[in-house]
Amino acid sequence: MRPVDFTARIVIMLLMISLSAAAQQDPQFSQYFMNQAAVNPAYTGLDNALSATAQFRSQWVGMDGHPVTQNIALHSPVPVLHGGLGINLMNEQAGVLRNTVVAMSYSYILKTRVGDFSLGISGGAVQVNVDGSKLRAPDGVYTNGINHNDFLLPIVPVSGLAPDFSAGLFYSGKNLSVGLSANHVIPQPVKLDAEGSSLQFDYERQYYLQMGYLAKLTKAISIRPSIMVKSGGNRLQGEADLLAVYKDFLWFGAGYRGFNDQTMDALIGILGISISENLRLGYSYDYNTSSLGSANNGSHEIVLNYRINLMKPLKPGKVVYTPRF
Repeated sequence: MRPVDFTARIVIMLLMISLSAAAQQDPQFSQYFMNQAAVNPAYTGLDNALSATAQFRSQWVGMDGHPVTQNIALHSPVPVLHGGLGINLMNEQAGVLRNTVVAMSYSYILKTRVGDFSLGISGGAVQVNVDGSKLRAPDGVYTNGINHNDFLLPIVPVSGLAPDFSAGLFYSGKNLSVGLSANHVIPQPVKLDAEGSSLQFDYERQYYLQMGYLAKLTKAISIRPSIMVKSGGNRLQGEADLLAVYKDFLWFGAGYRGFNDQTMDALIGILGISISENLRLGYSYDYNTSSLGSANNGSHEIVLNYRINLMKPLKPGKVVYTPRF
């Protein structure tokens, strides 16, 4: 058996898993708390501002074909609709495999004395692309053209499109926030058909639970513990983070992703700063603690968020701390 590059191994493994009824997983983000509308459509409009977030993640740096993900989320409250509207764009490239998602979201927000309760839905489409011309299978022949010797694998670029829907609930109080959401509520297979091959990618329903709490220690310093638990099929993964916040200007902390020896994934370092009243920048680094740790140089993530306040300004000098960050 001839050597096979890492990209081909990963992609072939993904293709085989998909065809055996397992599923594509959603991209991993460490700074989920800075872009919650991308995870839960019920968060749409809860910033009480026109909020635009750009998120870039380079995962498992140093490995051939490592995942690279870009996400752009734009959302705003729309009082006439008693809620908010938003759009989310996501693109992920892993070797010869590329996933693209475009979705519109709406939330209904009920404001009460104890906080805001929100119900959200989103709908759009997911596109899967596989560049079969760049695949190299273990038993393939590539001296004169492309012959994978596997009828499942395409020899040309192929793509497929399918509808995609999500739903969620969110509560935002003075110090506490809780969200529950489900992606791919009605899982639809993405079929990639080409001459001589037939592939199908299945998306499993993914569940997310988010919780955050903001505790004020002094007039200038607060701490913000948060958790994210996600589940898909028989897989369960969790992340716990603890951030220190200084005057809503600087935040830093650490997190860990994983429950036990089977799910341990990464130690996470987080640093962020408010560049201006409207612009925030966040950076995180994941040190991989799983069996893949020795084969990569970690993961980098950058988040840029810009907000235009659509509400009446508060009295000068007054700062309101919220768990939504």
